[in-house]
Amino acid sequence: MLVEHARSLGIADATHAESSTGGTHIVSPLSCSLAGQTIDVMVTSGTRLSSLHGGAPIISEETMCSYGLDPQHQHIASEGGMVVAGIDDTGEVRAIERTDHPFFVATLYLPQLRSTPAEPHPVWLGFLEAITARSG
Repeated sequence: MLVEHARSLGIADATHAESSTGGTHIVSPLSCSLAGQTIDVMVTSGTRLSSLHGGAPIISEETMCSYGLDPQHQHIASEGGMVVAGIDDTGEVRAIERTDHPFFVATLYLPQLRSTPAEPHPVWLGFLEAITARSG
């Protein structure tokens, strides 16, 4: 989604380093793999993600990622209708969203790793609430 967003902002050769050797790598290997790690995410106040997490300023989440938004291109996460919803302790973007969409929340962490039938992850609950609101 970040590659397509970058293209819509005029970076015609935007690519993902995992699947392309050429172009402008919007998504690149992380300096330190987060595969199997639990990371702290500082949630941006006023975002949907903040609301989903009850206004918590910091959340701890599990991830399996080795790629993320290239630090040289972090600016695109707050342009063209996109907003930064969360960063890690290095200041790198770990969650984004769009305010002009019924539910467009994207995270580098994986909500499904912490979700159970008895305690669904707040992102999943928010997604289901958005679907219900649109279908009713």
